[in-house]
Amino acid sequence: MGSVDPALHPPVAIPEVDWDWFAARAATLGIPDVAGRRGAIEALYGHLVGVNRWLNLTTITVPRDYLKLHVLDSLAALADPRLRHLGEGSPCVDLGSGGGYPGLPLALWTPRVAWVLVDSRRKKADFLAAAGALLGRVSDARQVSARHLRGGETPTAAPDLWRKCQLVVSRAMGQAGDVLAEAADLVRPHGHVVIYKGPAFAGDEKAATLESGGRLGYRFVVERRVRLDDADPERVLVVFERIR
Repeated sequence: MGSVDPALHPPVAIPEVDWDWFAARAATLGIPDVAGRRGAIEALYGHLVGVNRWLNLTTITVPRDYLKLHVLDSLAALADPRLRHLGEGSPCVDLGSGGGYPGLPLALWTPRVAWVLVDSRRKKADFLAAAGALLGRVSDARQVSARHLRGGETPTAAPDLWRKCQLVVSRAMGQAGDVLAEAADLVRPHGHVVIYKGPAFAGDEKAATLESGGRLGYRFVVERRVRLDDADPERVLVVFERIR
């Protein structure tokens, strides 16, 4: 078994052509100050691909794909005003964080906010804790932590998070209705849940999610669509507010 220690997985330089593409697409999507965060992104990238050699975190390891499908995709949520005006008083959670996305990029761009990266698998939670500590050393995002939590455990295992979180984000964690059910133990009244989905969400899954959302005490807010590149299918960011 390998180690999650960032000291053993140094930064990996991203080729200039790939970085230039990323910076241009970020500007198109209205994502600010990309250049100032390059070093942090390369540190996260080196850590991810290093640990990924022994721990299954991602199939996306090529630099351009990493920038597009992990970093840019994560940051697409910044277009929503709810992420532009996050407060400092309560945490944000990346639910089912896995390799740390979208939580790590969002934490990098919102450094005053406390982020908690949650995963149900102990080894991945250990990796996330190391990645959060690394991010704190290479950027201003010094409030990133990780928790090993399974669905339904929050009230007893993490009472400091139970219905106290201003924002829960989730990507690649199955059906959106199931995400809302698991987030219900985390998000506070008038807090928000942002779920990253693909274009297929428009069918049966959307209808089922709206039904379960109402039953669980959420209000559907908006469905935002974005293309990471002009020829790509749309990504869908589904936003709910907890009303009870």
